[in-house]
Amino acid sequence: MNKKSGKLEELYSHSWSTNIMETTILGLSFSTRMLGLAVFQSNTLIDYSLMLHKEIWSPQKLDSVLTSLASCVESYTINDIALSIPNGYHQTKDFKELVCAIESFADSRGIRVMQYTAKELYRRFGNPLKRTRNAFMKRLVMLYPELGMYYDREILNKNKYYIKLFEAIAVGAYHWLEQNGKQMESGAS
Repeated sequence: MNKKSGKLEELYSHSWSTNIMETTILGLSFSTRMLGLAVFQSNTLIDYSLMLHKEIWSPQKLDSVLTSLASCVESYTINDIALSIPNGYHQTKDFKELVCAIESFADSRGIRVMQYTAKELYRRFGNPLKRTRNAFMKRLVMLYPELGMYYDREILNKNKYYIKLFEAIAVGAYHWLEQNGKQMESGAS
């Protein structure tokens, strides 16, 4: 995974309390072929990666994906997993099986799982006037400049590859903002 840094509280508001939720979040965006992972400690993006599983869907492929997750969970002591979930009509039987397996995996380790729709992520991090993948990725590059080289590669790709990485980062950031926004609102009362 790539070690990187970007603090959400600095990017979104300088007036937020420093009394933030200390947690480690794993952001996941996946299909049955690709797995984007992003690790946030507290409000900082510390690591990310993209994995491609080319083989056809099988129980062995499912185990391979879960093994990848287990390695990450153990390395970073993950508290929460945030899943980027596509619209229902994009969810195959195999995708739903993978979601259930990830939820069971997390539950067996006492890790909380939250699901967010891709639409929520694009609304939060995309361009308000033009909600496209390109605008979404550009906005994330503004927040995390180290993603620039992946953006440049993705623009040149005929088949989209890095979008799962961008979505994983977005869902991890979105989860942190959602959890800490609620905490800050209740603390302000």
